[in-house]
Amino acid sequence: MTASNPLARYASVMLEKAGKKQKAPIWSEASVLLSNPGKTRVEVNLGRISRIAEDGQAVFVPGKVLGTGVMERKVTVGAFAFSAEARSKIQASGGSALTVEEFLKKYPKGSGVKLVK
Repeated sequence: MTASNPLARYASVMLEKAGKKQKAPIWSEASVLLSNPGKTRVEVNLGRISRIAEDGQAVFVPGKVLGTGVMERKVTVGAFAFSAEARSKIQASGGSALTVEEFLKKYPKGSGVKLVK
């Protein structure tokens, strides 16, 4: 694991443990992506999430969600970090922005969750 940010390291370990405990490969893959160094960590704009997610779907970003674009759907988004604009746009569309820990509690097995990278 190469993540130097202690919070990213903690979230990565949490995802890895959930992947092993629940036998959910989505969390193991997300753990690997989140443990990348900060410069190569996943960053996704809201416009992309809005294009690929369906209304009411849950998506997980193993990195940061940025506020560029329009959120046109009610989507539950889990991520390591959100820009302030991204969080407010998600909530304004009727969706929810959850931390890694909150997302794992809501979707422990990862079924029905789309991994966005």
